Amino acid sequence: MLETSQDLLRLAIALVVLFIGLAIGWGCVYIALILRDVKKMTKSARKKLDLVDQILETVKKKVETTANYLPPLIEGVGKLAAHFKDKKRGKAKRRK
Repeated sequence: MLETSQDLLRLAIALVVLFIGLAIGWGCVYIALILRDVKKMTKSARKKLDLVDQILETVKKKVETTANYLPPLIEGVGKLAAHFKDKKRGKAKRRK
């Protein structure tokens, strides 16, 4: 089998080539696993951002709806405050 030193050299080169091939294959698998994890993380982040976007849209709609009712409410509270203020002045005048 190993009759000359050249046969030993060729066997050593074949083993090195086999080892390099296995290392490259293992590296490709490892890179594929890393890319799969990155894809999962970006998908999860996208879902969370979509959820945050939906929440913000809901809050925006609620604020817009509330803003439509706010001016009449402020006007009503102002009239109530004026009414109670006038009522209080009336009691103060009666006591004097």
